[in-house]
Amino acid sequence: MKSDQPRLLCLMWLWILTLLCGCSLTAAPRGDIDAAAVIEGPPVVRILSPLPNQTFMAGAAVMIQARVENAGPDLARVSVLLDDALVGEEPNPNEIGAAMFSVKIDWPTSNPGQYEIAVLAERGDGSLTRETVAVSVVDQAELGLGDDSGEQNADAADASESSRPTAPPPTDIPTTLRARVTTVSNLREGPGTQFALVERAEVDQEIELVAANPAGDWYKIRHARGEAWIYAELVSARGDVDSLPRVSPVNLIVTDIAIDPHPLVCQQTSEIQVTVKNEGTAALPGGGWIKAEAVLKSSEEILEAAETVFPSIAPGGEYTARTELAVSLHYNETQRIRVTLRSLVDESSEGGEIFYAEEYVLQQGSCP
Repeated sequence: MKSDQPRLLCLMWLWILTLLCGCSLTAAPRGDIDAAAVIEGPPVVRILSPLPNQTFMAGAAVMIQARVENAGPDLARVSVLLDDALVGEEPNPNEIGAAMFSVKIDWPTSNPGQYEIAVLAERGDGSLTRETVAVSVVDQAELGLGDDSGEQNADAADASESSRPTAPPPTDIPTTLRARVTTVSNLREGPGTQFALVERAEVDQEIELVAANPAGDWYKIRHARGEAWIYAELVSARGDVDSLPRVSPVNLIVTDIAIDPHPLVCQQTSEIQVTVKNEGTAALPGGGWIKAEAVLKSSEEILEAAETVFPSIAPGGEYTARTELAVSLHYNETQRIRVTLRSLVDESSEGGEIFYAEEYVLQQGSCP
């Protein structure tokens, strides 16, 4: 059991950062701006990110995102707490009196440990609603991961034959190079220490390079047990490594965008369901991020936007993420839903892949 001192230092650092940076919650675009909605009872808080029991590497930036429903104009503040210490707050967060809106804040993780994230919504009369989620922050040693960085270290722990994961079967890639391992090295399911360990390569072991990641600092190799990835500085290649194909083991695509109700009606909320599939060969550590936007077809003007996250997706697996949009501009004009998809680890999607749903004409509804 670790002492409380590292956690206290972490919380003190977050408090100082909040003071220096003027840290506050950011109100995301409103998901429902029907000011005429009847608001009764306490507000409802739903934490969208992170997911319950999600694990993060120390030093990662975690996006905390929550949605407040049954909000109304008398909502006094929304606060985010980490182990009951305030890390972000937005006073008077609902000036337009929306029935629903979202808030988000980035939490820079530091020390390993178990943490409780809480989001509170408080009305002007002092009544409040709280939702919590527990997450873990770990270092590489706790995950059993070696450090394949510039120090050229490898995991000391051996995995038995029965417990080692099976590497993906070899694929036919025409361009290959021979190489020699220069340091005892970890072989992983993907190009990074966040990917699962497959096994180890010994000094002077002969391997075959079949590809490189987009950054060129990891090689995909073929060896006796199948295929894996190794840090580039740990091998001596014979030949031109620039000739290797550039690939990524995580290949995310949007297979479906469902809208309910469709077409959208002015000032009414529609749920946007985005189905994401991993067509790659490795699981997706850390999940990813989706932005849904209603845009005017004639000018690509963004009329409303909302964000959500999705968890790790296994190879061949799918996940349906949900968010909501309420548009109140340009009714009787052609619009479309634009979805931006980004993985948190896949270099090929750093800027985000864009997908569109079918066009629609925004119905007038209750708009004047």
